[in-house]
Amino acid sequence: MVLPSQGGYSSVRGGNMYRRRRKRSAFSWLLVIGAGAFVTYLVWPDGESSESDTETIATNDFEEISLPVVELPKTPIKVVDNTAPVIEDVEEKPEPVTVVVAEEDTPAPVEEELVIKPIPLATTVSANLEEGLNLIDQDHVVDARRALSNALQSGRLTEPEIAQARGVLTDLNDKLVFSPEIMPGDPYSIEYIVQGGDTLSGIVKKMGVQVDWRFIQRINKIKSASGIRPGQNLKLVTGPFHAEVDKKSYRIDLFLGEGANQVFVRSYRVGLGEYNSTPVGSFKVRRNSKLINPTWVNPRTRAFFAADDHSNPIGERWIGLEGIEERTADLSGLGIHGTIEPETIGQDASMGCVRMHSDDVAEIYEVLAEGVSTVNIY
Repeated sequence: MVLPSQGGYSSVRGGNMYRRRRKRSAFSWLLVIGAGAFVTYLVWPDGESSESDTETIATNDFEEISLPVVELPKTPIKVVDNTAPVIEDVEEKPEPVTVVVAEEDTPAPVEEELVIKPIPLATTVSANLEEGLNLIDQDHVVDARRALSNALQSGRLTEPEIAQARGVLTDLNDKLVFSPEIMPGDPYSIEYIVQGGDTLSGIVKKMGVQVDWRFIQRINKIKSASGIRPGQNLKLVTGPFHAEVDKKSYRIDLFLGEGANQVFVRSYRVGLGEYNSTPVGSFKVRRNSKLINPTWVNPRTRAFFAADDHSNPIGERWIGLEGIEERTADLSGLGIHGTIEPETIGQDASMGCVRMHSDDVAEIYEVLAEGVSTVNIY
């Protein structure tokens, strides 16, 4: 069929009729196109329409016409008719995802792999040390003290063994020496029954024990020296006691007895002479030299300190020493004393003497006997 545009007719008249008819037909096509565009908009992934302003439509029966393209809004719209439901949103919505939030729990502790490190073991103790410890287990404390003291003075113990022996012996002597208990077989302790008219100093002299009467008062827990009564049992430690000063360790060791039977008692901390001025060698406690609350004259400044002067540098006890060998025979003025500067214990701070804490020097004063007890400094 020949299209009107191809038949030679005037386009003015025929064109008006054509346009009139096409308007009705174009309106129907517009609805179809609009519906298609609407469906395309719904399913199109990005929801965007064509960017062209016009669209060319080809038909079999009509000439080509150009129609304006109506750009659909991107905002949600409502299409209402009697049959279709109301569509609130034309854009595709993702299906809702349910998010479950678990309650916060305390995280379970992570079990660390247990690494067991080997404990370093000391070498086998010497036979003498082992013997002493076994005797303690058997409650033979007197024999244990002798065995451990022999081991300590043998020179064959390691440093850990020496420390162990000292500690065990100190504990043993808290009972054997410093308590009122008398252990069977102890060669250094005896029992005395107080007689009428006795005094502590008189008992010490009568019994020939080589300690100060104040030590008898101490170990028997007697509050007042005049408080003893007839029939009272007392423990007497016979002595003699001796001491050794280890300059390197700032320590004085106390021993009881003589020769091969000598036993270790305990150790005390000391202070020594500045500039290594404390001499080494063998000394003895000088007779008539032990003093309580002594006066003192500073040999350098000649300053005098009275007996009750709290600033007296030598404290409340003085034990004079004299040399008993050639290299120490000419030394004078050396002694063991207390201090008003306890912070200097363990240091080189004195003028050459051995200084001690007040309570410690009181014990040493009571057990070192004049003319008998020796003090070796090395």
